[in-house]
Amino acid sequence: MRITLNTQTNTTLLNLNDQQEQINSLSQQISSGVRLSSASDDPYSWARAMNVKQGLREYNSFVNNINFATGWDQATESALNQLSDLVSQAKQVAISASSGNSTSENGALSTEVNGILNQAVNMANSQYGDQYIFGGTSTTTSPYSIDASGNVTYNGDQNYIQVKTSTSSVADGGSTVVNLTGDEVFSYSSGANSLNVLHEIWDLGNAIKTGDSAKIGDKLTTLNDAFTHINNELTTIGCKLSDLSTKQSAITAFTTTETGTLSNLQDTDVAAATTKLTQVQTAFEAALKVTASLSGLNLASYLSSTG
Repeated sequence: MRITLNTQTNTTLLNLNDQQEQINSLSQQISSGVRLSSASDDPYSWARAMNVKQGLREYNSFVNNINFATGWDQATESALNQLSDLVSQAKQVAISASSGNSTSENGALSTEVNGILNQAVNMANSQYGDQYIFGGTSTTTSPYSIDASGNVTYNGDQNYIQVKTSTSSVADGGSTVVNLTGDEVFSYSSGANSLNVLHEIWDLGNAIKTGDSAKIGDKLTTLNDAFTHINNELTTIGCKLSDLSTKQSAITAFTTTETGTLSNLQDTDVAAATTKLTQVQTAFEAALKVTASLSGLNLASYLSSTG
């Protein structure tokens, strides 16, 4: 089959247009630093990049949840440490009151216990930001109050705040329980009795005020059990914080790897693109010369006028 000059020229024009598009695309990639500006640039890499971006968005939400849970549990840990100190102080007052003091001395000790009680109630109503940490999921109302008769009222609930921290498919579905409820912290067992830390501190103050040495001795025992209970809850929070730290580290490692993968997929390899651009430009200029010699047409002018 004979190939005419016209056919050869048209074929060369198509090749020149293709090369011009490559030059424009490579120039854009080098100037912008982005290799993938649309799916047509590389459909497979584009799809992979979209999947990686979605994964990074999901893990960014996990990081935000972990930061929230960590802040909440650090506030809880601080409150429990304060409560542990207050119960320890109450125990020391009980020991002092057990040694047979005068009425004025017992009055001073009773006043000291009342001060400890006020601090404990304030601590029971601790907040993280504007949310009460010991009210379960009822975070907008102060959870604890105590009246003059030592009756403790809990205004919270027994529900847990949960946040998504992983893509785990196990029973928890990747969710993490953030909080401890008020009952978990302030209610405990001593012997066969179910007690409340705040009431026990109040009861100690009342026993000292009335000079009831038997009850003072009993409160020393129950407050010792309260101290143990609170420290156990501190261990629980410590485990939560450790688990959150482990998840944070895992997500950081994953994010670093996937960010690198995304960069490889969509960012321009400037050195390679520059080399390819030089090659295409050289081929384009050579094709221009050949076509011009074949047709006597100033193709550069033609292409610039139709580009």
